[in-house]
Amino acid sequence: MHKSENYYYMEALVSRLLADDVDFIKVQEKYYRILAGISGEEKLHRVLADYHFKDDATILYNFECVNEKGFSHEIDAIVLTTRFLLIIEVKQISGTLFYKPLFHEFARLTEEGVLENFPNPFDQAFRHQLFLSHQLSKWSIQLPVLYIVVNANIRTKLDQSLNNSPIIHLSGMPLFLEKLYANHHETSVDLEHLKNKLKSLSCRLPPKMKVESHRLRKGVLCVKCQFQNVMYYHFGLWICSQCGEKNKDAIYLALHQYRILINDRITNRELREFVGIESKAVASKLLKRLKLKQLGSGRGVYYLIPDDILERRI
Repeated sequence: MHKSENYYYMEALVSRLLADDVDFIKVQEKYYRILAGISGEEKLHRVLADYHFKDDATILYNFECVNEKGFSHEIDAIVLTTRFLLIIEVKQISGTLFYKPLFHEFARLTEEGVLENFPNPFDQAFRHQLFLSHQLSKWSIQLPVLYIVVNANIRTKLDQSLNNSPIIHLSGMPLFLEKLYANHHETSVDLEHLKNKLKSLSCRLPPKMKVESHRLRKGVLCVKCQFQNVMYYHFGLWICSQCGEKNKDAIYLALHQYRILINDRITNRELREFVGIESKAVASKLLKRLKLKQLGSGRGVYYLIPDDILERRI
């Protein structure tokens, strides 16, 4: 499943941010919320994969784009059928959920009895609905644009204040789709054309936060130790001084994180400083073995870290 640039950035950052950094706890919490969201999206994917759509249907997951006014949209799923376009906003919020429609206030009561306000998912989904309705109108495509908020956490309780709101538990998705089919007639919309139009709008949104490089831990970190310890380089192997793990490919993850958090280009000196190699000659041999594309000349030589660097591991 497609994952956002924000996910990859936060995944790398949570492993690299210094433990005493002022934002360390906040970054951890954001990353765990992202993981919970991905878990909910994967559950939705399974439910929709099991559902038998009545007619031709296409699903666009994790749709990202920037509208004509320069504002971004992140939509968990868009279901395209010849009868309707359905925007699905997935939530994996635990506890008991409450809603005050008059104030557009969305809140949850945790199992510990703490009441917390959350961004209103109905307003989020309605904003997406307005945007896509506008786009379809520009393209002269007549199709109802609908939305639903889906909670993928089976333990979540929906308070009666949500009775008339567009929110359901994930298990109710098949019945909800059946009702949509019963209430909307088939149109002559060309789904392939519509899908291509939407894909022409899509783009990868940048991470939502950026951290300066001096706030990051350096070194090739030991995955076996859950990134707690730094490995050293010895005769082509990366070795953890704590657990004794030996791995010749550990450098690939370090470069992947460097690319995401710092830059997609790296010099011999920057490599040595980041991974902890003192010898320029040793670093040169390592760069040669990694087969990174070399650009520039003389003292201006640098190497490009490709976006598929992790796939180069043996």
